[in-house]
Amino acid sequence: MIALLAAVPLETDLLRRELAPCEVRRCHGFDLLCGTLAGRPVCLLHSGVGKANAAAAVAALCAGERPTAVYLFGCGGAYPSSGLSVGDLALATEEVYGDEGVLAPSGFLGMAAMGLPLLEREGKRYFDRFPADAALLANAMPQLSQLAAAEGRRLASGTFVTVSTCSGTSRTGESLARRCGGICESMEGAAVAQTCARYGIPFLEVRGISNLVEDRDLARWELRRAAEIAQKAALAALSEPCEGALPA
Repeated sequence: MIALLAAVPLETDLLRRELAPCEVRRCHGFDLLCGTLAGRPVCLLHSGVGKANAAAAVAALCAGERPTAVYLFGCGGAYPSSGLSVGDLALATEEVYGDEGVLAPSGFLGMAAMGLPLLEREGKRYFDRFPADAALLANAMPQLSQLAAAEGRRLASGTFVTVSTCSGTSRTGESLARRCGGICESMEGAAVAQTCARYGIPFLEVRGISNLVEDRDLARWELRRAAEIAQKAALAALSEPCEGALPA
């Protein structure tokens, strides 16, 4: 069973309608909506906002359900240098923690510079970067490209940046985009990717762009539009089987 994960119900209204009727289960404090989407068994849950909630949700899934993959979706803010606009789609090739580290007199030092890995598994050390599953990415790209073309939107793939404090100024966003090489940011992705890496669960993430990372102006945001295309992207990714990527 594939787990579909979003932070808040606003980001899942379309999928919940498609999933109904469904079975609702309790899983270590989370409600799982279990059923079928695109002909595949899935469970859908809301993690809540932020790294701690996201990590707890995936840990609960792994303890209770052991999903074959985790698809994270929702809204994100695009860095202007990405070329993305509101309503476009972004697909993560990797997730990076943008603010795990120390702010030193010489500038920001990430976990690698500090020599402190966040995860060690099977002889590999992960500092602050966690890749998406290569097979899931290869499978999703043509499906999402078709969707973006049909919707008249752009699709970009690249590094996503996860932060505890979202960038509310152009200056902060430009600094993070430059330092991390990111195309967009959110508050959950790296924590989900890290927890999936810990448990050996393939991870995929797609986000609809709700706003540009600039001087904060909520009047320019389009959360529902971004949530809608992100959900369509999740369905598109589900529509093409990719069993070779998923552990038994």
